[in-house]
Amino acid sequence: MTSNALTELAYWHGQPQTTGKYRQSHEDFQVIEQLEVGADEPGEHQWLWVYKNGANTNFVARQLADFAGVSERQVSYSGLKDRHAETWQWFSVQLPGQELLDWSQLEHPEFRVERAVRQTKKLKQGYHSGNTFVLRVRDVSDMAQLRERWQQVVELGVPNYFGEQRFGHDGQNLAKARAWLTGELSRKQVRKWSRQQQGMLLSTARSYLFNNIVSARIAADRMTPEQGDFMILSGSRSFFQIDALDEELLTRWRTGDILLSAPLAGSWPEPRSSHLTDFEFALLQEDAELVAGLKAQRVDLARRAILLKPAAASMEELDERNAELRFTLPTGSFATSLLRELMNTDATT
Repeated sequence: MTSNALTELAYWHGQPQTTGKYRQSHEDFQVIEQLEVGADEPGEHQWLWVYKNGANTNFVARQLADFAGVSERQVSYSGLKDRHAETWQWFSVQLPGQELLDWSQLEHPEFRVERAVRQTKKLKQGYHSGNTFVLRVRDVSDMAQLRERWQQVVELGVPNYFGEQRFGHDGQNLAKARAWLTGELSRKQVRKWSRQQQGMLLSTARSYLFNNIVSARIAADRMTPEQGDFMILSGSRSFFQIDALDEELLTRWRTGDILLSAPLAGSWPEPRSSHLTDFEFALLQEDAELVAGLKAQRVDLARRAILLKPAAASMEELDERNAELRFTLPTGSFATSLLRELMNTDATT
């Protein structure tokens, strides 16, 4: 597979026939970060609950730094949120020895601070448990078929693909990552990139390889646990290999206590068979240069669940052509991957 367009990846439930549109406006695509934050307490970190409309996370971080008169390095957040959406998320600003600023004075047409509290700790990447989405889909061709598909998606899940936004416009991030990791770019060119940009490109390469493995597994009809597979403990990054496939293990899988996984490529300790299946290794060898580049950058192999199930999911038919979907996904998952399995979309951004 040479492209990462989601349309080229395998569908878990077969390609949907229902058509519809989403993201006709920012308000049609709402994202609410799930992170419990306590009451105001003495501390040098000011945590801000920020509403934004049409602004990306890094842009807002710069505006918060400017208002506080500090370096952007003193502003942090748990996760990036889509620019083409209406979103709510937490930021933190490190301001030692300062009282809580009057953040209501920061006025901007694309965002506002809705709550501010002091905390003792800095907000770090991945602190939030997930995101709640409220999506409006419009011009649905067959509402009954959409509801039937929705029930299937909620009950059985969807492939946990990384969404197209991970790969950049027209796959530009992936092309850049490949050029870097396969040695097409000089060290001088790469040194111009920030550590954040390098990290993003490494993630892009791993996402590409992960998507390919999941797609190949679906195409091979290998979506139930097999001897030698690696399972992730639900809610953690810990994984183990199946030594004996018995009814107890299958029950844990059916109830969601453990999840079938695929690798996020990187270096693995020997023996290789204790970290990769033969099926996974063969697929990674099809892009051996890219894998070698990840190893050279000292990226360690990790694992990610193959399937994704939405929580607290509901669908409301607004009228015969429009519907509203509500659901929560864990950190690092993509609502667009769920929508792809639900209907053929015509998204505008």
